[in-house]
Amino acid sequence: MPDATILFVEDNEDLRKNAALVLEMEGYDVRLASDGREALDLLAQGFQPHLIVSDIMMPRMDGYQLFEAIQQVPQLRGVPFIFLTARSSRQDISTGKQLGVDDYLVKPFDPEDFLIAIENKLRRAEVMRAGVTQKLDDARQMLVQLLSHELRTPLTYVTGGFALLAEELNGSANSLTQSDIDISLSLIQNGTQRLNRLAEQMVLYSQIVSGYVVEQIHDLAEPLELDSLAYDALTAHHKLGKEREITFQQSASVDGPLLVQGVHDLLVSAISEIVRNAIQYSSPGQQVDLDVFEDADFVVLRITDRGSGIPPEHQPDIWDVLIQSNRGQNEQQGAGMGLPIARGIVTAHQGTIELSSEPDHGTIVTIRLPRVLASGNGASPTV
Repeated sequence: MPDATILFVEDNEDLRKNAALVLEMEGYDVRLASDGREALDLLAQGFQPHLIVSDIMMPRMDGYQLFEAIQQVPQLRGVPFIFLTARSSRQDISTGKQLGVDDYLVKPFDPEDFLIAIENKLRRAEVMRAGVTQKLDDARQMLVQLLSHELRTPLTYVTGGFALLAEELNGSANSLTQSDIDISLSLIQNGTQRLNRLAEQMVLYSQIVSGYVVEQIHDLAEPLELDSLAYDALTAHHKLGKEREITFQQSASVDGPLLVQGVHDLLVSAISEIVRNAIQYSSPGQQVDLDVFEDADFVVLRITDRGSGIPPEHQPDIWDVLIQSNRGQNEQQGAGMGLPIARGIVTAHQGTIELSSEPDHGTIVTIRLPRVLASGNGASPTV
């Protein structure tokens, strides 16, 4: 990779100069440092290398310490790092690789092998950067779609409702009918509800990403009946289910309570996201099933719909935020945060969530949470 910048850290002056000569002859821009401290000083000045090669045994700061210090700097963590050292025992090599370095070259080295190792690491880093850039571009595109659709659409409802109402009010008072008022208020209500849902999802997703949800679970978790959590999630979507003429069937395989340790509102939110998807993807008159049962040390909630399903090519990406299946054909899907939110909450509760789907035959989402056993003084985890 011509024109790449390499930081070479070595306390032996002759080796330092020879390595620089070899690299510069291949077109690399080389910066030199005699130990880890000098290398960090260069990096602190804003120098951003494409690759770092470092000796291990050096004065003031050795290679291990340099690597660990670099890992604390977010913008440098992804820079490929190669150890070049005379310490060639299996234990030394294992120690370096356990730290997470990209390669481990032993002195004395063959210049050709040295250059091949550097070229390979730079090429791999370039491929990874290209992948990250593509994901960022995709994310930007999805964000534009979110802003242009998920914000514009409800705002159109609101402004349209107000405009219609204002037009009637500014006209003849006798022409304003109850039907006109109902239409205007319905538009405003639908728009504000959609905006509120988007805001709530964004807040909850940010809490998941930031780790705040894990803190809530640590501080507020209590024994909860999974069957009751599922019922509360269904209740929250009773109106939506009725509007879409969806029926629900809830069942539990045992008579006694199946308890999990968690935060009520968080788990209800996770289940609600799945239930909402099941309703939206189902056709009028179809049924959604919620089955609770035990499986070894877990309590399981299985949510089954008989809707449109998800094509196989879309399923690997469904847990990513801002990703929706057949968005153009399913305008009602929202911002694509439902499944990521559900997974984030379930994972924070030490559980798992899985999805299986077949186009035109429906979708099954399975949530597994660690079971706790009821006791006289509360609940205790199964082991």
